[in-house]
Amino acid sequence: MSKNFEIKVKINSSDKVRKLAKEFCKGKKHEALIQKQEDIYYKVKKGRLKLRIIDGKKGNLIHYYRGNKESKRVSEYTIAETETPVAMDSILSSLYGKLVTVRKTREIFITGNIRIHIDSVNGLGKFLEFEVIFSSLAKAKKDMKKLIEYFMLDEKQFIKVSYSDLLLRKGGENAG
Repeated sequence: MSKNFEIKVKINSSDKVRKLAKEFCKGKKHEALIQKQEDIYYKVKKGRLKLRIIDGKKGNLIHYYRGNKESKRVSEYTIAETETPVAMDSILSSLYGKLVTVRKTREIFITGNIRIHIDSVNGLGKFLEFEVIFSSLAKAKKDMKKLIEYFMLDEKQFIKVSYSDLLLRKGGENAG
């Protein structure tokens, strides 16, 4: 399983955060892209299982474990790519049933092991999310500290749960 260290915070303006993300990546090898993502969560007994459909064309099946107790969280995950996400959804829905669907537009800035996401989530608003992929948690914590300071974030504002949890709290299975 792969691991990442992550935080999430609600934001008012994407413009300021986008500018900071571009500045943070400047001079470093990086990639920037925008995706329409539909994350379909399924009712499973262990961890979380979601099918991420990207731009309506391809998909990633993601199984992960993550606690919701800390504002900075470690996720352990496995990803399998699919070129047939609609068929995959049909199979998974019949096996497990759908829990909730999260629809979002995600701007992604990737540099090294760091991913900066600016998300506009249907029904929830705008968010900033950092993911630091790691083999050493100590180094990941240093990278995260650097990001938090650079973006001048208030750790008291960090969100401990996933978008799926937030949507379920708002109103059910087809929220988002």
